[in-house]
Amino acid sequence: MPRAADVPEVLVVGAGPVGLLLAGELRCAGAGVTVVDRLAQPMQESRAAQLTSRTAELLHDRGLDALLAEAGHEPRAHFGGLGFELADVDSAFAGHWKVPQYRTEAALAERALGLGATLLREHELTGLTEHEDHVEAAFAGRPVLRADFVVGCDGRHSAVRRLAGFAVDSAPATRELLRADVTGLDVPDRRFERFEHGMAVASTRAGVTRVMVHEFGPEVTHEQPTFETVAETWAKVTGEDISHGTPVWVDAFDNSRGQATEYRRGRVFLAGDAARWHLPIGGQALNVGLQDAVGLGRRFRPGESLDGYHDERHAAGAETLRHAVAQEDLLLGGPDVGPLRAVLAELLELPQVRSHLTALLSGVRSSA
Repeated sequence: MPRAADVPEVLVVGAGPVGLLLAGELRCAGAGVTVVDRLAQPMQESRAAQLTSRTAELLHDRGLDALLAEAGHEPRAHFGGLGFELADVDSAFAGHWKVPQYRTEAALAERALGLGATLLREHELTGLTEHEDHVEAAFAGRPVLRADFVVGCDGRHSAVRRLAGFAVDSAPATRELLRADVTGLDVPDRRFERFEHGMAVASTRAGVTRVMVHEFGPEVTHEQPTFETVAETWAKVTGEDISHGTPVWVDAFDNSRGQATEYRRGRVFLAGDAARWHLPIGGQALNVGLQDAVGLGRRFRPGESLDGYHDERHAAGAETLRHAVAQEDLLLGGPDVGPLRAVLAELLELPQVRSHLTALLSGVRSSA
């Protein structure tokens, strides 16, 4: 795709789903694009694996039907762990679509590179210097790169956000979940099942079981867990032994949250988890981040303005953050939240409530 001399060159920091989708969008707008990532190889973990109806529509519109074809269909959703059928979604992709994050990344990388984007790995950002007409990005042991604009798509611990001096409104972690993909297990599938001492989730697909577990009470450790820790916590909560399984990967995530007060500072932008972060619930972070990419990419088209990006996407991020926080106590609270959960379960029997939450969680307005 040819690039006119007056069309900008954009440096995208972060080769996750958001950065890679943005790279493709920018190339479709005619911009020159270089994507950099600190990792030497693509991530091979399932991680954020749920795509909403709206995201599936966006991927279909971009010719990524092969990716959608391999996704598992899930007709149900949940709000704070309280499940309900997704109803009245006016979309050919009604429901949620389960596909491992590494597959989404691979498909988006293939599209971006096919459109002419450049991808540079083992580039760890160490400095940003903004000039009147360009930005210089410094990397550990690598040459300085120059671009007209820089976009941080580098996650909740964003180097771009820190180095560019973005202010954030944030709150520290108070709760933690342990998560692992494990082979060799035979445990019942669970959707946010609550026990006396915690909450557990289990789902098996293609021989791999995703387990997530939260124990009521203990403080956040901020440490990378071992599988032994996951198995011990699982046993405490469920009474089951999963220690004989073989972990594919293990991590922990918490309910720390925050949002940049602005999504643009001069020639530097933020998108995805670099712009706002929260407890991962139902893939909302991934899906809103992908929509950030589409929104920002659209504004680089000829005749469009970059000025409206903050107003549009900051509002969307704030709404998502508000709904995520609202679900924390429902999902991770101890026995004292039982009455609140019972009342909300009653409300979910009302068609109006299900329709409202369906629109919220699918990204598509209800047809009702």
